[in-house]
Amino acid sequence: MFMGSYDHRIDNKGRLVMPAKFRSQIGDTVVCTVGLDNCLAVYPMDAWSVYLQKLQSLPFTKGQARQFMRTLLGAAEELPVDGQGRILLSVKLRKYAQLSDAVVVNGVNDHLEIWNSEKWSASNDEMLENFTSLAEGVSDLGV
Repeated sequence: MFMGSYDHRIDNKGRLVMPAKFRSQIGDTVVCTVGLDNCLAVYPMDAWSVYLQKLQSLPFTKGQARQFMRTLLGAAEELPVDGQGRILLSVKLRKYAQLSDAVVVNGVNDHLEIWNSEKWSASNDEMLENFTSLAEGVSDLGV
């Protein structure tokens, strides 16, 4: 399980050192794709396989399902993790999430999110401010 938020930097070649705490969980290869709220989503291969199985159950005859799968899978890239725990983020993915230098790597249960540091700060402040109402909303989902 991934949890916690860590401030990191992307180097001038587009490489990001993954937080040491997460390295043993991510393995040698990850899948990185567009995430919700303009962040990047990074999945270890085993979690990605589970997610793909869920996606396969979506009806391709439904327009929203097709568009979601096309967007998510069309942007997905398998990225090797080098010996120093770095991944190379493509220009396309960095542009989507507006990543340049300072980023936040956030653990979200089965995957990681990579955020533009300023966007994360604003989003996190808002979530913390509304945490009670968020908790009430998820209680309807059985949490």
